Amino acid sequence: MLSKTKNRTFTYQPRFSTKTKTAISSTDDTFVSSWTKEQKKSRKSRTTISIKVLLLLLVLLLIGIYYLETFIIE
Repeated sequence: MLSKTKNRTFTYQPRFSTKTKTAISSTDDTFVSSWTKEQKKSRKSRTTISIKVLLLLLVLLLIGIYYLETFIIE
């Protein structure tokens, strides 16, 4: 129903350059591959930690509400 939009990546290649094409492509490949590895790693760790923390806070909040409610009723 509601699908997430995929993050867009932008690969810029200059039209006019003093470097040779092979030198540009070799440095670009290493930079792009390292960038995508870091991007995937950080994205995975960020989402799993925040979901776990939010669930833990929700459970603690519900336990706290239940505990305080027992004092009000009695």
